[in-house]
Amino acid sequence: MPRDQFESQNTLQFTWVASVAPDSAPILKITGVDGSTVTSLTSISSDSTSYYALYTLPNTQGICMGEWYAEKTVSSSVRPFIKRFVFNIVPTKQFF
Repeated sequence: MPRDQFESQNTLQFTWVASVAPDSAPILKITGVDGSTVTSLTSISSDSTSYYALYTLPNTQGICMGEWYAEKTVSSSVRPFIKRFVFNIVPTKQFF
């Protein structure tokens, strides 16, 4: 499966959509290829089941993993919602 590829220093909108409303706003965590956390962002609500987070990519080339995390309590049991994705950061702009 091909990975999404993004230009370094661009601001991206990452989205999270579910069929049920989470207990609180989902968190988006971006980690580098070495597993270190690059950033952790609280999302903004579009409606009760749709959220987004804006992130400006670093000025470095590499592979990153994004992970959305949210929880929903059902019958006193907490159910985690986790969505992971991998993307490439590639500087393609030519500076003169």
